[in-house]
Amino acid sequence: MTDAVPALKAENVRMTFGETRALDDVSLAVEPGEMVALIGPSGSGKSTLLRVAAALQPADSTSGPVAVLGQTMQSRGKIASRVRKNRARLGFIFQQFNLVGRLSLFGNVMLGALGRLPVWRGALGMFPNSVKQAAMDALERVGMEEFAARRASNLSGGQQQRGAIARALVQGAEVLFADEPIASLDPVSARKVMELLRELNQSDGLTVVVTLHQVDYAQRYCDRTVALNKGRIVYDGPSNGLDRQKLIEIYGPEFETAFYGGEE
Repeated sequence: MTDAVPALKAENVRMTFGETRALDDVSLAVEPGEMVALIGPSGSGKSTLLRVAAALQPADSTSGPVAVLGQTMQSRGKIASRVRKNRARLGFIFQQFNLVGRLSLFGNVMLGALGRLPVWRGALGMFPNSVKQAAMDALERVGMEEFAARRASNLSGGQQQRGAIARALVQGAEVLFADEPIASLDPVSARKVMELLRELNQSDGLTVVVTLHQVDYAQRYCDRTVALNKGRIVYDGPSNGLDRQKLIEIYGPEFETAFYGGEE
């Protein structure tokens, strides 16, 4: 650990849906440059934690603060007034890619620059040459430059997901939240996406927090794993410390499905 401002700091986060406590006093700190997996059974709260951390949904009014790179995202159930600006250094990758199907991949990747451009430029699609070059550089970085002109809707799931990562690079993200980024992908595409995230983490120092169903991917690509069950953190430590007994405690009957879900 260092004296740097945490990439993510969540304190006593609570989130309730009806009678269900999705997050129950969850506290978590992620240091800059870490690659952390969030795992747990379905409904354990891992995706909810990521969405709350990005201020995509408000937590309970009794919840503590959540900050990304020292900037408050929300506290006590209220989204920070400057949250849009605070999100500028945070990229979010969704399971369903969130690309605009009718646009080319190149056009989608340029959208990552919208947060630092005048609104009129984005509305008219008038991107400066610097953004165009950054988009092509990002596509090359993720191995997708040859597909730049193709409509996003005509790309495979793995190709779209790599395009979404390229968009985050154009955004200039220093922290990347990835919510089940490989859940809809075949094993080969899943490996390519995880290898890309790992390379960006190691080569660029990009902080990555990724929710995963497949425990073997967490062990293979992430040095640290945080496991949730029923809205509480039940494990936080090295990924190689997740032995069979610990995984059975976390997943119960889902153990084998969770572990072998990433195998071909």
